[in-house]
Amino acid sequence: MDETNPATADTELAVECLALWLQDRQRAIDHIANLEFDPSGPGPTSLIVGLLNLSSWLLLSLAETEGEATEVDLVERSTTILHKLSERLTEEQAGPHATTEGGSGPE
Repeated sequence: MDETNPATADTELAVECLALWLQDRQRAIDHIANLEFDPSGPGPTSLIVGLLNLSSWLLLSLAETEGEATEVDLVERSTTILHKLSERLTEEQAGPHATTEGGSGPE
């Protein structure tokens, strides 16, 4: 029997989508769109919950690579990793012509 556990179904779906994403992004996009809009599919909320569960697990696993820690420390490390990622994305979005004053650089 290959029944899906309701408690982990959303996360299993996210793993499936991520695996497909790593192989072929367009196929993953098409698959996700089908899952999202198919009346008998899981719907967008299940997709988002699954991706958040998977992301949390991966982030905590990454935090564990910094050494043993309590659960509270792992959450703190994970939060730090997210802040660093957010800063990095903001810097990349600003581009090479951004200034420290928040301007858009040379005109």
